[in-house]
Amino acid sequence: MDHYYIDLSYPIEEGMLTFDAPWHSAVSIRQMGRIDVEGRESRMISFGSHTGTHIDAPLHFLKKGKSIDTIPLNRLIGKVVFADFSHLKENEQVTKAMLESFEIGERMIFRFGWGKFWGEKKFYAGYPFFSAEAAEYLVSRGAKLIGYDTPSPDDSRIELKGENLGSDRDSPIHKLFLKHGIILIEYVANLQTVEDLYGWNIIALPLRITGGDGSPARVCVYK
Repeated sequence: MDHYYIDLSYPIEEGMLTFDAPWHSAVSIRQMGRIDVEGRESRMISFGSHTGTHIDAPLHFLKKGKSIDTIPLNRLIGKVVFADFSHLKENEQVTKAMLESFEIGERMIFRFGWGKFWGEKKFYAGYPFFSAEAAEYLVSRGAKLIGYDTPSPDDSRIELKGENLGSDRDSPIHKLFLKHGIILIEYVANLQTVEDLYGWNIIALPLRITGGDGSPARVCVYK
């Protein structure tokens, strides 16, 4: 039987948008082999582990957290539930009360409509985020994989610099999800093309990087 697929991944290309911080790097793609000279094409590709559409492993924020290569495939492949929160305003938080009207599945994708800002600095500021209570609710309801079309589940107004770095104010929702073993898919693309939100399966495959804290991933849904 033929399936219908939607690619939810941003292309990786030189000059693409990345988070402006010392722990992220720009994407570099340099040609090495040339068909007219060496008889083949090859390229050297350099990018950070959280470039474009990517998956966060618990190790991203937890010293003894599981690495990207140890995530079982059955966590990354299977039925997925969509939750449309594209009506939320800038800096509005997802609350537990909001979630109580949605089906909560083992794998979930949240659509905030934030992909419209991809390629702009605005992508990293003002996006909706999860309250701690909402995150705890998702944990309690058995969520194991959570994706979203924003760069983070945390409030973007918390500055990631100075004394905040490494403190309790630094990415608390990331840490809450990851310490409970929830795998995160960030920068999910093309959610505006998913018109019917029911009956989908997901495939989200990161690179198998030994000891990796995260990895760019090819993510698609199908039915």
